[in-house]
Amino acid sequence: MVDDEVIYCSFHPNVETRLRCNRCGAPICAKCAVQTPVGFRCPQCVRSQQAVFYTATPVDYAIAAVVGLVASVVAAFIMGRVGIFLALFLGPLAGGAIAEAARWATGRRRGRWMWLVVSGCIVVGALVAAFYPVLFLLFTPRPLISLPLSMLFRLDLIIYVVLAVGTAYARLR
Repeated sequence: MVDDEVIYCSFHPNVETRLRCNRCGAPICAKCAVQTPVGFRCPQCVRSQQAVFYTATPVDYAIAAVVGLVASVVAAFIMGRVGIFLALFLGPLAGGAIAEAARWATGRRRGRWMWLVVSGCIVVGALVAAFYPVLFLLFTPRPLISLPLSMLFRLDLIIYVVLAVGTAYARLR
C-alpha cells in the first residue's frame, strides 16, 4: 500500500516529508529530526525528555555562582604564581575541582545553564587575580604608564582560564 498523501513538516511548513516523530507522530523533515537510540524524534519531544534531567532551581544557580566565584578566585591567585608550564597541567585540575565544588554545593542537581555560570565565575576569578595588582597600584602615587606589560597580559592566567573553562564545561554539560 503506497501512501500518496503529501505531508509537510510541523516546524517547516513548506518542506514535504515522509518522516514522523516516533513518540508523538508529528511530521518532521530531515532538518528537524533528532536521531535517538530508538528512532527519530521531533525537537519538542527531545526537549521535553531532556527537561526531566534538569532539576536546578534559581537558588542552585546562585549557590553555584558564589561557590564557583570563591573557588575560582583562590585558584586564579594560585595559578598566577605557578607559571605557564604548571598552568598547562593544573588548569584542567582546577577547572574540574571548581565544577565539582559547585555540583556538590547544589546537591548534585543539574541545570541547563550551570556550566555557563561556573565558566563565567572562572573568568571573573581570573580577572580579579590579574587586575588585583593594578587596582592596588592605582591608589599609589606611581603613574599607570609605569606598570609593566606583564602585569596586564598574563599568559599563565589565560592558559588557566581556557583549560579550566573547558574542563568545567565538560563536567557540567
